Amino acid sequence: MAKSQLRLIARDLRKSGLGIKTIAKKLGVSSSTASLWCRDIVLSPQQIQVLGKNAHDPYYGKRKVYIERQKQLKEDKIRQLFQRGIIEVAELTPRELFIAGIALYWAEGFKKDNLMGFSNSDPNMIRFMVRWLKEACNISIDRLRFRLGLNETYKDKVQPIQKYWQKILRVSDQQFQKPFFQKVKWQKIYDNPENYHGVLRIRVSKSTDLLRKIHGWIAGLYN
Repeated sequence: MAKSQLRLIARDLRKSGLGIKTIAKKLGVSSSTASLWCRDIVLSPQQIQVLGKNAHDPYYGKRKVYIERQKQLKEDKIRQLFQRGIIEVAELTPRELFIAGIALYWAEGFKKDNLMGFSNSDPNMIRFMVRWLKEACNISIDRLRFRLGLNETYKDKVQPIQKYWQKILRVSDQQFQKPFFQKVKWQKIYDNPENYHGVLRIRVSKSTDLLRKIHGWIAGLYN
């Protein structure tokens, strides 16, 4: 198409309110050329407002394609790194399990009580600690005692929350003690309150000697 025709089309597009870069791309010319052809055209306040809005819209034109592509690349990278992390840890040896459990107890376990104790809201962490007690400490499952810690607004949901933990840990309801309730009213409104399962405390009956030994294991780590 002749430049004179392209110039006429460019001017019509500009009068309709299109931006210079958009016009240049449509016609296959440089932005400077499109700007030169349309420099005397005065846009209406409404057209200027639309162009200004588009200029600040991250999803306008090709920017949306670019952002979505970058988002997908990021998600793929996160997924790959996550899977690589699982592979790098692989199956724990008995000694690796033993050491990992000591470090976890050092961080989250009860140290000033007379009995071994551990509490957390993360079901995977609780499940790992139960495994550690069974496999690394030779504690039978029937010696474990559990107690729920819940916000007082969840008093009417004790049973379903306890069932949730029972299913995860495969323990009986007789091993659960009376729950305790936090008296503080929550100020924050959570998006998924149904995913709240409180804090679970683990106790081991007759575990004074075990706790003393754990203190020694922890000392073995920091020494």
